[in-house]
Amino acid sequence: MPQGRAATAVKGYGTLAIIAAVLVAAVLLVRAHSAELTRFVEQRPIVGGFVYFALNVLDAVLAPGLTLPLIPVAARAWGHIPAALVTTAGWTTGSLVAFLIARRWGYPLVRKLTSIERVKRLKRYIPEDLFWSVVLLRMVMPMDVMSYALGLFTDMKWSRYGVATALGVAPAAFVLAYLGRLTHAYELIIFGISGVAILLFVLSSRHRGRSPALRAVRHPHAARR
Repeated sequence: MPQGRAATAVKGYGTLAIIAAVLVAAVLLVRAHSAELTRFVEQRPIVGGFVYFALNVLDAVLAPGLTLPLIPVAARAWGHIPAALVTTAGWTTGSLVAFLIARRWGYPLVRKLTSIERVKRLKRYIPEDLFWSVVLLRMVMPMDVMSYALGLFTDMKWSRYGVATALGVAPAAFVLAYLGRLTHAYELIIFGISGVAILLFVLSSRHRGRSPALRAVRHPHAARR
């Protein structure tokens, strides 16, 4: 792998690992104030529901994972089905906002909201059968990047995109809401985030090992041959 590409890959994995660490810290913070947050949502259901919905919209537009620590709070306050429905509605609305931003304002605004390089890299993976592919990809890919890519590089109608997105994110929303009601919900969330962080670290380390410049530092005599 060329040195420039290796450095870019390492930087990308490092950024994602930092995001994972921030999410773990957010989970711990929310866990420490879980009782207070749950009481607030229970006592002010309209305000709490609006704030939770709005945060899920922002999650899908700007910061995937932002509301992850709050799902157990919503699940314990409302029950896992209402929490899953509000989460699905928020993620779907936010994805539509990102999609329409890309469709209406294009590159100039998208590059200010997310990594334009990640969006461009996704272009090659956009399939012809968009609807069911969106449903499947929604289960495994960050919402913001995919929304911007499909808004920029396809002519998919926003209504079809909205339905496909809702179908794609609903399973994760229901699973997370169900887990949120378990006794060790936050431990499970941290375990999942930590697992992803470890995987990213391993991949990053492998890229470093493949970098010609770093191999030369580790084995200078071999580099001169």
